[in-house]
Amino acid sequence: MKKIKTTKGITLIALVITIIILLILAGITLNVLWEEEGVINQAEKAKIINELATYKEQLDMFVKGKTIEDQTYEEESLTAGKTELQYNTKKEEGGNIKTVIPGISNEYLEKLEIIKGELLINTKDKREIEIAQSMGIEVNPYDITEEGELLSSNGNLLLMDRNGTITIPERVTKIGEGAFANVEGLKTIIIPGTVKEISPNAFAYNTTLETVIMQEKDGYGVEYIGNFAFMECPNLTTVQMPNTVKEMGIQVFYHCGNLKNINLSNNLKEIPINTFDGAKNLSNIELPEGLTKIHAFAFLNCISLETIKFPSTINTIIGSAFNGCSKIKNIEIAKENKNLKLENGILFCDNKTENTVEMIIILKEAIEPGTNTLIVPNTVTILRNGQINSDLGITTIQIQESTTNIESGFFNDNITNVIISDDNPKYETYNNSVYTKNINGTDISILRYYGNENEVTIKDGTQIIEPYCFMNKGLNKVNLPESMEKIMTQAFTGCYNLKNITLGENISYFSTLSTYNSGVEDVTIKGNNPYYSIREGVICNGEKTKALFNKEGNIFISPLKQQGAIETYEIPASVVEGIEITEIADYAFHGQTNMKNIIIPNTIRKIGLSLNYCHSLEKIDIPNTVIEIYSECFKNSNNLKEIIIHNVEGSIEGQPWGCIYGDKAIYWVGK
Repeated sequence: MKKIKTTKGITLIALVITIIILLILAGITLNVLWEEEGVINQAEKAKIINELATYKEQLDMFVKGKTIEDQTYEEESLTAGKTELQYNTKKEEGGNIKTVIPGISNEYLEKLEIIKGELLINTKDKREIEIAQSMGIEVNPYDITEEGELLSSNGNLLLMDRNGTITIPERVTKIGEGAFANVEGLKTIIIPGTVKEISPNAFAYNTTLETVIMQEKDGYGVEYIGNFAFMECPNLTTVQMPNTVKEMGIQVFYHCGNLKNINLSNNLKEIPINTFDGAKNLSNIELPEGLTKIHAFAFLNCISLETIKFPSTINTIIGSAFNGCSKIKNIEIAKENKNLKLENGILFCDNKTENTVEMIIILKEAIEPGTNTLIVPNTVTILRNGQINSDLGITTIQIQESTTNIESGFFNDNITNVIISDDNPKYETYNNSVYTKNINGTDISILRYYGNENEVTIKDGTQIIEPYCFMNKGLNKVNLPESMEKIMTQAFTGCYNLKNITLGENISYFSTLSTYNSGVEDVTIKGNNPYYSIREGVICNGEKTKALFNKEGNIFISPLKQQGAIETYEIPASVVEGIEITEIADYAFHGQTNMKNIIIPNTIRKIGLSLNYCHSLEKIDIPNTVIEIYSECFKNSNNLKEIIIHNVEGSIEGQPWGCIYGDKAIYWVGK
């Protein structure tokens, strides 16, 4: 190995420093440099200059030496701190900043680090800042709190080198919400063992991201990964997860379509909702020993998943966890596991903690030959949303008396026939629909309509239309009985021929999302309904249209426009004389993907979960009357980069309210 030959003697920098120190010690004042100060302070400054100059020189010598030793060495890749050293994205075992700067003092060991080959100082001392800047040393290029949280800031982008690699500084203990969301050209993330927490949306929507390396150092490393942390990273291929990870939020790797290689922490207890939803290139997964629960849709639409290994510790799996995983053929269960059983083409889970028996994975051999019928075994107690893969071709479901809980989304579009045992205590069929029975005065619900008629009349006495009840049906008219009280979320989703719904006088709950992604253009409300009303005069795209309010007119519920139809919307300040509109209800503008502008009046005090999935919205003004914003109000509005609050900083809690760009998107302009 070649080594650079060092020249002994005094350098120009050292000579200048020596002269300055001698002048100071001689009592000569240097007003030009440091204003009127005492000899002691001047001597301290000289000491700082001398130290920093020496450290810069040692860094330069290290770089020159590495360049001679290794022709592939890239200066910009050099990162070093108190405990680690790496370059060319490779970690040098046992190395740290002392390897680069052998003479560094303990004081500067805490303050200095090398990022992208440059010496950086973390200090709030004005004297050090002045000196460092005069010497070309970067001071605090990113925003890190005293507690070690790397906040969402445009300065963070300085951490990315020309190869698209971001190495998080070692003094960071927490990566802030949205800190690196939607960064152009980001390919690799290296997270040191000092980081304990990754906040929501920290790396979301990075379309070029390929590799995530979470390092572990002496048993320390990331312990918590927040909601949506890596969602919508379509080119993410490899994730190295340390065994320090104990918990993940929801949708952490949502729609990471190219994810192929990931090792799960041995300390992970649960896999939350939609964690790997849409990881279509994930072909096998080995679940770690110690894992106890897998939540709903955790592996939804992992269409390449073939092999799953379950540990002995799994005791709860929600039935829809592997919905859409149509290629599963190898299921391995640890011998010690007492909760899972593979029998007759069905993987069962006896969820003792929830006192249920569920079908987890249904293979083709479970279908009755030549009949496209699935007979639900008489041990099963619950049927979950999205539990049946459409690829299985099941058209008939036969349900036994043991099943006493059916989620309405269990029935997919292929189901054209449902047979329920007469002995079932809770469910029955009527006119191609599944209903709950009236048991001791309980409400009657219609769960699912599975027929093909154009017009449907719901039977008298029914109080509730459950979620997904008429999903993707070609009907053009639904007759609601006067007994109807509640219409739940996405009840009519996919009903594109349905243009009008009439709400009777007893409707007390009409979900804003009940007509989501449907053909409904008009809602009629009978005049004696005490809960809802429709008012004229709202301006949308220059046209006079209708909007839904509560009866008093103080809560704006929804514009009666299809999702994606709105570009500009102005919420009125009032629709009832003498009454101001003070609240925007949950899901009011959910999925208005083409909406570029919304005008909020200065009467509004509360904004609910109202503006999610508004992909064209880039800027929004919040008036100073608003005192509350729902915690995930702007969830998945992935181009919203400016939230202007016309109030003093901190006057509304919970920022950044689900905005993927975190705090850097929030602008407080009040006085």
